[in-house]
Amino acid sequence: SAIWASPPPSAPRASMVALISRLGACVPVYDFHTARKYAELLLNAQIILCACGALSWAFGGVASLTFGFALLAHVGLEVAKPRLLKMYTVSQFALLLWDVIWLSLWARRIDRGADGIFANAHYHGTPRFLLGMQVLLFLSRPLVIMLWCKMWDLGFGAADAANPYGQMEDAMPAPPPAAPPAGGAGYAGGGDGYKPYGVPDGNPSLGQGGGAYVPPAAAQQ
Repeated sequence: SAIWASPPPSAPRASMVALISRLGACVPVYDFHTARKYAELLLNAQIILCACGALSWAFGGVASLTFGFALLAHVGLEVAKPRLLKMYTVSQFALLLWDVIWLSLWARRIDRGADGIFANAHYHGTPRFLLGMQVLLFLSRPLVIMLWCKMWDLGFGAADAANPYGQMEDAMPAPPPAAPPAGGAGYAGGGDGYKPYGVPDGNPSLGQGGGAYVPPAAAQQ
């Protein structure tokens, strides 16, 4: 009834869903399994970059933040929880903004090494290594966002989960063509197999059809 009907989505949520649909349309992938495969590859790449960036003795908190969200995405994919997957998708927009803020504040200072924290030149290379990893994460973030928006637009595989045999049914070969109608040219099916048209029932050469079968010995007598 109208009392129990779900309320319409709010304007911010509707705008977010429309944005996700537009971003997902930019990805030329049309099934969830292919999109998930690419998403897992990007997640593994993010984890490797974060692990390498965490080796820095300073400024490594930003890499740990991305590392935690990447693990959340892996857990969401394994347990197939759309709520976790949507949470990760939305978090990527915030992480993209966080990358811009962090790089604008620290990229130039780390590259120059002019702060007092870099007084010892022997330890200047490690934060620079973190800066390189963070730049790679920032460059991969738009692709990650569009790919996860595509998976959101595909329902995170909800249709495949409802029908796990759908792909098997699509891959089954087409049934053989029906037999030609009676009276046409060709062969007709019978109880004993195929036989040409115009030939009496049975095979006269085998003594079938055309009358009773008489053995050769009885015919000579």
